Amino acid sequence: MRYSTAVKVIEKEAEFLGRDFDWIMRECDEQPGIFPQSTLNAYEVIREELDPDPGAFNDREAFR
Repeated sequence: MRYSTAVKVIEKEAEFLGRDFDWIMRECDEQPGIFPQSTLNAYEVIREELDPDPGAFNDREAFR
């Protein structure tokens, strides 16, 4: 799936649920079981595009 297609899928899901884009993205991360597979696939594409290495700065111990 291309990035532009993924954004359209998330926007349609947001419109259907009466929520905004950011809410859909946040809830896909926190509660993936409430969304259809197409939305989760779109979420993965967008997440990879925005942060190709999500674990790079995720070590909380490094900041203590």
